[in-house]
Amino acid sequence: MKHLTFFVSLLILFACTDQVDNLKSTEIQFSDLKDHNMKIIPEVPTQSDEIKLVIFDDCTYNTLSGVTQSGVTIDIKKQFNGMMKWPCFIKNDTILIGKLQQGSYNVNYTLIDISQQAPQNISISFFFLLNVSR
Repeated sequence: MKHLTFFVSLLILFACTDQVDNLKSTEIQFSDLKDHNMKIIPEVPTQSDEIKLVIFDDCTYNTLSGVTQSGVTIDIKKQFNGMMKWPCFIKNDTILIGKLQQGSYNVNYTLIDISQQAPQNISISFFFLLNVSR
């Protein structure tokens, strides 16, 4: 019985570890934003520009839940509730990042399913490097 309990515990541990690995954010290149239906405006931002992230062909039920900056890290989070089964009406969404000082910034984009039934709450998670010039 002890061996069975130990074996089951190991299986649960590996299953949980695998789930955590699947939730890791992946890095994409700035030039690959188009592959995710996104674009930074202006394409070559300077410290005097209002910087925006445009998401093309986004579902209207994906709502912005926050844009936060901590040092050189910018977190953009959107959310939806998969249990609602709302139809996806396509629209372009423009998210204001704002004016940034000269430098390199890590921009994290996360789309989260807030449904209690979702096996993994994070649907999309990636980050890219945003360079702001003088």
